[in-house]
Amino acid sequence: MKKTLLVVLLVFHAALAFPQPRLAILPFAGGVGGQGEAVAALLSQRAEILSAFTLVPTTPEAVAMAAEHRLQSGAFADSDLAAGLGRMLGADYVLSGDLRSLGSRNLVVATLVRVDTLELAAGYHRVYRMPWEIRGILPSMARSLSARRESSIKDLPTLAVAPLGVSPGDDQAHDMETLAQILAIEIANSGEYAVLPRASAMRSALAAWEARIADERAAALDRLVAVILGILYDQDDGLETAEASATEIGRAAGADKVLSMETRALDGVTVFAAQILGTDTAEPVAGIDRGFRGIGEGVSLMAEVAAILLDPEGAPLRIAGLERERRRAAMFGDPARFWSLGISAGTAFATPLAIGTLHATLAPLPFSFLRLGVSLGFLSDLEMGGQRAGHFSAHPFAQAAFFYPFAWGGVFLGAGGGLTVARYEFGYLRDGAVTPTADFTAGVNLGNLFEVSYTLRTDFSRVGGKVSAGFTHRFRNRSR
Repeated sequence: MKKTLLVVLLVFHAALAFPQPRLAILPFAGGVGGQGEAVAALLSQRAEILSAFTLVPTTPEAVAMAAEHRLQSGAFADSDLAAGLGRMLGADYVLSGDLRSLGSRNLVVATLVRVDTLELAAGYHRVYRMPWEIRGILPSMARSLSARRESSIKDLPTLAVAPLGVSPGDDQAHDMETLAQILAIEIANSGEYAVLPRASAMRSALAAWEARIADERAAALDRLVAVILGILYDQDDGLETAEASATEIGRAAGADKVLSMETRALDGVTVFAAQILGTDTAEPVAGIDRGFRGIGEGVSLMAEVAAILLDPEGAPLRIAGLERERRRAAMFGDPARFWSLGISAGTAFATPLAIGTLHATLAPLPFSFLRLGVSLGFLSDLEMGGQRAGHFSAHPFAQAAFFYPFAWGGVFLGAGGGLTVARYEFGYLRDGAVTPTADFTAGVNLGNLFEVSYTLRTDFSRVGGKVSAGFTHRFRNRSR
């Protein structure tokens, strides 16, 4: 009893000595109906979050302020705003995110901002196809956001995130802001920099810089007029390059370096250019540009862009690994692709009375699969002279099927063909046949583990059916 009491006291004192940081989780923007609020509520119940943070309740005022900011700024992670909300709520960290459509798919982006240092402590992004997939994404999101680094701003060089430069009138500005946010997340999660996305301070510094540039351009125009009038003016016009704005932005955020990004549309291709600049010299430390068609392709490129910016020499190996992971995720992480291996038992309610089937599915394309397998049939309902015939058959087959996934499995409908090799025994009499068949099948997979199906089979002279039930192991990528 004394030992138990001592342990409890030690745990209590440890909790007082090392309190968990306080976290405020804001409702996610976007989604359908109340999906954003549901994601925030489900995240607040994750064990990974609860073991790393002490949750603080949000207020209607804070939620309204965050929503208004998202409408005005495109939901880019603004650490100034997050810090203000965090102080309002008494939190050490603020977690916010967005759910948005991405062509035929969807995207979730989440950021964790530290209130006292204005740092992007951790971030997460994931492309998914079906709205119900978000529940399956929450565990990896919670793990990623809980694995933030403490006080990294004291140990790492600081990197300010400058406002994204876009072409005037670009109707994809919000998409490009999303790419900029994902790139900042990739860099923050690398642990190479303490990332400071102080959007409001950056915008103020950039506005001041642009105003000064406008004044200098006006002065240059005046000098040009003077030259035309014959008045010699032998001086540099003093116009600054775009990189010079890094000095203003870096100083506004108190950062060592600045991440500068811009996008341009060229003949149907969007070019995303990014570089890391020194605050004092405005000289590039690293830079890269990549072209892509469509926001989905752009999202997948941001990890590659981050790898090149952080380590140009080691980037090829990193990019090769990213390509392998991307291909595997596309094949085995997409719920619309059904890769499996299974075994089932069934009956045709006639010869054969017992059927065992081994099968596998290949799904190189979403919402469809090719099933290959073999059925082995035993037992016959045929009789001759009061004696039941023996029976054995093998039926190799191939079927192409449409597959539609849902949250806990999927349904399929397909057709194909096979070859039935059968052998009958009536005492000393033996008979056999090789018959081509056409198959039509439908079924449901439950929990990606258990499957029930019905197959209609015909040899073009008679029709029979088969009911099967069994276990199906689905191959899935769970690395993220």
